[in-house]
Amino acid sequence: MDPTQTELSQAGVLLAGSATRGPLQRAFARRGQHVYTATPDHAIAAMREGVEAVVIEAPGSEALALCQRLKTRFQVPFLPVIVLQRRPARLAQEQAAPDAWLDAGTPLRDVVMRVEELVRIRRTECELVRLNSALAELAAENGRLYDRARRDAEATTLLLRELQHRVRNNLASIQALLILERHRAPARSLGEALDVAIGRLRSMAALQDSLTPTSREIDLGALARSVARSAIDVFGATDGVQFDVHGDARLPARVGGPLAIALNELVTNSLKHAHASHLTVHVIEGEAGLQLVVADDGCGMPAEPSGGSGLMIVRAVVRNELGGSLSFATEQPGTRVSILVPRERTQLVS
Repeated sequence: MDPTQTELSQAGVLLAGSATRGPLQRAFARRGQHVYTATPDHAIAAMREGVEAVVIEAPGSEALALCQRLKTRFQVPFLPVIVLQRRPARLAQEQAAPDAWLDAGTPLRDVVMRVEELVRIRRTECELVRLNSALAELAAENGRLYDRARRDAEATTLLLRELQHRVRNNLASIQALLILERHRAPARSLGEALDVAIGRLRSMAALQDSLTPTSREIDLGALARSVARSAIDVFGATDGVQFDVHGDARLPARVGGPLAIALNELVTNSLKHAHASHLTVHVIEGEAGLQLVVADDGCGMPAEPSGGSGLMIVRAVVRNELGGSLSFATEQPGTRVSILVPRERTQLVS
């Protein structure tokens, strides 16, 4: 069996006619092809998925009518239809013409070869349609992937800018805190100065831990717990100091840094100077803005303390970076420090 014959060995051919059906059927069978047979009246009912070509042997008008029904009813424009009769001189424009006209006296071998040729052509056309469809889908998918890659690249660029901005601000804050400590009078001992620096850096690290690379807001309650825990680890007896955080608020990330620094200084003062054993942080949202209150049970301080570098830092960040106000109140026992941040500074921007 030659390659062409092997290629078409599974092709099904429908013979719609009767005069030469027996000899033609045998001619196709010798080529290894499966043959379906039917009268012209029953050709439509005999159509099935395996049919790849239809050979019609019928009077002129009947053959054209059957060709019309085959081409339109089954909507298979790639189905070859061959009519065994001479092509008429004129055809109506609306009629679906067969793919080939062969005289009734055409040798059977030539009929078979013509059918095989048309089947190969139609298979190639079908494959081209399939490939074109696959290429169109591939092009569409490539377009979607390109758009997604472009959006990802833009998002990555913005993310890198944001991270660079945060790192630059953090480095500037660290530098300012170290310069302040360097010029403190009286100077601390080296060990104490390092502990203070470590505590301040931990407060900034706590802020970063509460943020994802794309975060635009912070959870103030979680930040307060993290900052207080870090300060207690550095300056307090971890097992002997208790702290509570009440309330919560969602704030812009830009507010988190100054609040973390101020909160760290207040907690550090309570532990180092007031020797507090219990700390409470209250987060209160009101009409005027956000109030952050740090209360301890320590030995207390003056109602208007002059303060050292820690309180200087608190006053500076509250006034300059938060646009807020700071107040102190003596309690029995302990001290209550309140930071009020104006409402416009705490609004989230969508």
